[in-house]
Amino acid sequence: MPIKAQRIEPTLTPHDASRQEKAARHINAFHHSQKQHISRWQGLEFPDIWLLFAWLALMAIGIIMVTSASMTEAVSHNGDVYHYTTRQATYYLCGLFAAYICYSMPTHYYYQNSGRLLIISLILLAIIYIPGVGVSVNGARRWINLQLFKLQVGEIVKLAITIYAAAFLQRNNQFLDRSWRPMIELLLITAIFATILIKQPDFGTTMVMVAVILGMMFMAGVNAKRFTLFFLGVIGLMTAILVAAPYRVKRLLTFLNPWEHQYDEGYQLVNSLIAIGSGGLFGSGLGQSVQKHDYLPEAHTDFIFAIIAEELGLIGALVVIALFVLLVWRAFAIGYLADRVRRRFASLLAYGTGLTIAIQALVNIGVTTGLLPTKGLTLPLVSYGGSSVVIVCISLGILARIDAESRYQAKREGII
Repeated sequence: MPIKAQRIEPTLTPHDASRQEKAARHINAFHHSQKQHISRWQGLEFPDIWLLFAWLALMAIGIIMVTSASMTEAVSHNGDVYHYTTRQATYYLCGLFAAYICYSMPTHYYYQNSGRLLIISLILLAIIYIPGVGVSVNGARRWINLQLFKLQVGEIVKLAITIYAAAFLQRNNQFLDRSWRPMIELLLITAIFATILIKQPDFGTTMVMVAVILGMMFMAGVNAKRFTLFFLGVIGLMTAILVAAPYRVKRLLTFLNPWEHQYDEGYQLVNSLIAIGSGGLFGSGLGQSVQKHDYLPEAHTDFIFAIIAEELGLIGALVVIALFVLLVWRAFAIGYLADRVRRRFASLLAYGTGLTIAIQALVNIGVTTGLLPTKGLTLPLVSYGGSSVVIVCISLGILARIDAESRYQAKREGII
């Protein structure tokens, strides 16, 4: 009688079973991470190339001009001629990293968390007034001391309220043309933040924030008559706030005739005009500015455009202005494309981002050239400063995400 061969099943020891289970977990984790990576970048096209070009070009000009404009102050500060250059390069890297993080998040994330972002910015404004935490410079209390750097909360507020306004206008889209309520609610929320910012005092940031909110309301399609009434009311209120403070009135009078006050209140503006006038058509040459040698205060921050005009001339100044025009144009083009594919929140947020950069650049250049009264606003992406650079980069990262999503949807629908 033949004997049947029996298959002997291998027996697994507890150690072998543990190893197999661990290997299976690693494989599953790998597949899960691959799926997450694919889903994160699904539904996206490459962002607008002209947006990226203007963004990086302004940063390149910024690092060059901050180096040139800050050398004298850097040497007198701690002997390191590249002190401000190193810090500005660090801010740019931090800004680009933050922009990448924000780009990787879907646009609806910002819509869902718009209220939380606004509350966080309000809490940060309150923290400024905690003794030992808030920092006061030249009588203005606008910064939180984070040891490594000082965080200017007003920059965060501008971004947070822009995101919130875009979400608010999207939620109330059907009431904008036939009700007062949405406009009143949004302006009351804006007024709360404006009151706190003016108390710091920070009239420049307040002015930009209010102008952006009004611009977004107009772009959202609010009733024209109601908008006109609110616009005139806001202008009247801001004018009253402006003339209520004696130092602001003095600035206004100085702006009208700076040469009468060239040794006191008009000192900064007069030296800025001298720098611009001495630059001529082609400039004195990179690094050859005279006014940056302790004549023009804040040469590497608020008045860096004057040094650009002095060293690079009218041609260099026009190139910088052209890059800002390109950046703002692409922001509005991205907003228009998002609107065409029915992404209203993304569209309004893109418009708000474009308005913020446009208004701040216009005010800074207007102040530097004597067209507007002196205000402490930086030139976006160009002036020295960590908070401004990082927040603008974050805004542009979100804008690039809006474009990538809208472009993908537009291609699927055959719009582009």
